[in-house]
Amino acid sequence: NGVLSLLLAFLMFAWFCVFVCASAAGQTMTGEPRSVPVNDTRVLTAARFAVAEFNKVNAGETFAYKTVAITSAKIQVVAGIKYILDMLLGQTVCSRSHAAADSEPCAFQSRRKEYQCHFVVVEVPWEKSRVLSKNECHQNKS
Repeated sequence: NGVLSLLLAFLMFAWFCVFVCASAAGQTMTGEPRSVPVNDTRVLTAARFAVAEFNKVNAGETFAYKTVAITSAKIQVVAGIKYILDMLLGQTVCSRSHAAADSEPCAFQSRRKEYQCHFVVVEVPWEKSRVLSKNECHQNKS
């Protein structure tokens, strides 16, 4: 009976330590979206992917778009990592067929169109998979 009580106390202490360590380290718990800095390298990678996909599906556009600003970023751990991004995109001088519109060489047009976008990128690192699961954009009226 004493051994069982000691074992139970040890297990409770171990779970308490796991909880405290995860909280103190700022780890994202499964299922709960957490705000992260918009300049986090993982966020920037997901944002570049989202913009590349945006440019692919907007066949009616002559010019490519690139990031003006990431206004909000959240990460949610699910069966992979979900990046929830709110972004402002601006029209560039580069054609849509330009491979890397979201990089330095593509300048913004002086009188550019802009889109406010809500993207969700789901990444499963162990499967080397990344998908744009939500692409909701509306044009900003100037």
